[in-house]
Amino acid sequence: MNAWEALGLAGLGGSAGALLRYGTGKWAAALKAKPYAATLTVNLTGSLLIGVLAGMEWKARQPELYALLGPGVMGGLTTYSTLNVQKATMRTEKRYAALAKYAAATYLGGWLAFAIGFGIGKAAKG
Repeated sequence: MNAWEALGLAGLGGSAGALLRYGTGKWAAALKAKPYAATLTVNLTGSLLIGVLAGMEWKARQPELYALLGPGVMGGLTTYSTLNVQKATMRTEKRYAALAKYAAATYLGGWLAFAIGFGIGKAAKG
């Protein structure tokens, strides 16, 4: 696979991931969930799934699928910029307890989700 093919696959996957993220936001709003619920959901889901890909060693074994699903779909699905806007809003509104919980859930939860996904990927790889 050449660099242009990888770029195309990542772009295609990124489009799908962005649509999934947008849909998750709409779904959370329809459920009247907290504004950051969708962001936390996509970031933890993305961490879990990229962990699975890493555990299965897809970057080396399946580079085309990795480009599509890893940097592509998971990159488009997860969102660091929205996370930071939401944290800044909580800080501005002096919602420090909510900010601390959100940051802990995101960073610790993301690490744990990745670790679980990595274990699943390793087990699936055999």
